[in-house]
Amino acid sequence: MKRGTSRARRVLVRLLAVAGLAAVLLYTEGQWESRSGGRMLVADLLNRPEPLLGGALAALIAAAWLGDPRTAVRTATRTVTVTAGVVFLIGVLAAHKVSAAETRSREDAPAGAEHALIMVHRSYAAGSAAGEHWQVLLESGAGWSARRWSLADIGRGPGDARLVTANWTGRSQITVVTDSYRRVFNLDQDSGEPVEAR
Repeated sequence: MKRGTSRARRVLVRLLAVAGLAAVLLYTEGQWESRSGGRMLVADLLNRPEPLLGGALAALIAAAWLGDPRTAVRTATRTVTVTAGVVFLIGVLAAHKVSAAETRSREDAPAGAEHALIMVHRSYAAGSAAGEHWQVLLESGAGWSARRWSLADIGRGPGDARLVTANWTGRSQITVVTDSYRRVFNLDQDSGEPVEAR
């Protein structure tokens, strides 16, 4: 009976370790697709550190606790994994302390809804990040192949530029105007990628 329990435990430990590794790999893919030009559906689904990295940490902690029957090693493993878990939770709580009021607007391209200009405005009331922040994005395509391009990231710090306007100025042209610069982007007709006019 003990031999069957030992084998079942080894299988469970391996499954937990594989699940933890898979969660880390999925999160890594979500991070990669969050770049400008990445697949937006994949980024929206997988770029979630709390559930994926938290789940990975929980699976690896459980695998470590179940994996080694020796008492001294188990005690050391528990100490390390509990400490890592506490540090992770503190990091997650600290990251969410900075809250912002967020508004989003969407404007479809004059040529059709295949391209959309997205403006995200965040207003931070307090803390070291107090102020306003704007992101101007272009979403192209639909479904799993849809891409999200970053056109402008404005207002990161005090004294930085402020967004004046961002809009379609032609069938496949976007103009972003701040209080310190003006940028014009033309959409590549084949890929939908925005290319800054020079």
